[in-house]
Amino acid sequence: MRVRMRQDGKRAVMKMYYSSRLFRLPLLRHYSALVLGRRCFVKAAWASERLIRHEMIHQEQMDRHGVTLFYLIYLKDYLKWLWIYRNHDKAYANIPFEREAYRLESEGQVLAQTEGK
Repeated sequence: MRVRMRQDGKRAVMKMYYSSRLFRLPLLRHYSALVLGRRCFVKAAWASERLIRHEMIHQEQMDRHGVTLFYLIYLKDYLKWLWIYRNHDKAYANIPFEREAYRLESEGQVLAQTEGK
């Protein structure tokens, strides 16, 4: 499990699932991790701290907007950029949630620590 402190001072817990079978699905084969609610599914048997920070930033975004609204905004932005670029990689790279997560993951602004497995 990963724990981080939210901006309001409360702890947020994200349960980790490694070697997830979700990534056998055709649409998910090219991804390394995915956050669904308070669960993070990781493709490999392990994950780098940077990848975990990235996914925890998405969790923070969900806390900010609500899970349902987060996914609706994410999908809307992805479809908008896909329509403009006609390219999945460019569309994904331009999703504001992804840009924020990539920017913050390298700055290490998310407090993450391991609490068991």
